[in-house]
Amino acid sequence: MTNLLGETISEYHLKEMVGEGGMATVYKAFQPSLNRWVAVKVMHERYSDLLPRFQREARAVAQLRHRNILAIYDYGEEAGYAYIVMEFVEQGTLKDLLTGQPMDWVKAVALAIAIGDALQYAHQHGVVHRDVKPSNILLPSVDWPLLADFGLVKIKSSEEQLTDSGMIIGTPEYISPEQASGESVDHRADIYALGVILFEMVTGRLPFDYKNLNQIMVAHIAEPPPSPIELNPACPPPLDAVILKTLEKAPEDRYPDMRAMVDALKGVIGSSTLPKGKIFGTQELSPYIADLPLPYLDQPEPIVIQMAKIVLAEQNVIIDVPSDKPEVIIGRTHGEIRVDIDLGPYGAASAGVSRKHARLLPQDNGWQLEDLGSLNGTYVNEIKLKPQSPLALKSGDVIRCGHLPLIFRITV
Repeated sequence: MTNLLGETISEYHLKEMVGEGGMATVYKAFQPSLNRWVAVKVMHERYSDLLPRFQREARAVAQLRHRNILAIYDYGEEAGYAYIVMEFVEQGTLKDLLTGQPMDWVKAVALAIAIGDALQYAHQHGVVHRDVKPSNILLPSVDWPLLADFGLVKIKSSEEQLTDSGMIIGTPEYISPEQASGESVDHRADIYALGVILFEMVTGRLPFDYKNLNQIMVAHIAEPPPSPIELNPACPPPLDAVILKTLEKAPEDRYPDMRAMVDALKGVIGSSTLPKGKIFGTQELSPYIADLPLPYLDQPEPIVIQMAKIVLAEQNVIIDVPSDKPEVIIGRTHGEIRVDIDLGPYGAASAGVSRKHARLLPQDNGWQLEDLGSLNGTYVNEIKLKPQSPLALKSGDVIRCGHLPLIFRITV
């Protein structure tokens, strides 16, 4: 590989190396004409025979416009180097969040829904990623994943034969059985890879956690995966079933498309409250998991709730609940009507959320929810509230304002 650090390609000044793969190196670069930082992916000279694949990645991803897909700005070839100019993301990747400990399943499902939405969008536009893995999922913030690196992209409508029959492509830890066998693949390979990632987030380990890469690939082909709930009893049974379905060996036994998988995950969010059972050591839990109330952390003393959050899993959004007010109004800000938690930007109007729909009432040792006579009702775990009859909430309760599902979380 030729080190181009400090060089200029076109107008892009290559200032810092931020990543290196088998086919290309990614640099942080400055674009003076627009006064911005960008990422420039430069293909290695020795792989010039793979230039059609590199060009294909640029053409395919440049057509995709989705909030969870890294944007491509430019493509060019100069002085024997082919390069792709992309949006620069300062923060890390999903791989950085995987510490070997289980992630809170609500957070894991929310991330998987966002990634799945991006993949479904790509699939609808004829693009199959084929190398979905944590290091290819960038995180501008901890709750905003960006799918990147379409270097092994397959275009359904393409007649180019850029991969020889029987050639194995992909990353062994996340590869589908058909990829590991050198067979042709379609969008269901991405479903399998996302299932592996979700398994890893929920359990803290890979389904096939061997040191030998060949052994891992053989396991993908022939070995049944363990049940996530056996490795982490906090995993809800419906989520366990979704993950195992994505990891079926035969593509036809998985979900038919990514939309079906995403809908199944949304169903898990909509039908589940936080599970009872043993949680892994509290000293090693992330702050997000540490939000769980006492019954799940087996602590003996009562707690005083200090903060609360509202999670919109379908939009991958977390909203802090103000803790310094006697009441917190949930609804839609409109004209002179102002609310504390404005659901308007998240499709509230079409979901039947009233302008002043409900209110949260902080108590000495918890929170209550009260319906404010909303047109389409307020529900907690699918039980409709009577107006002006407050109900005590617990962390993990699923609130539904009209048709918009929310998850209530407390922080102790």
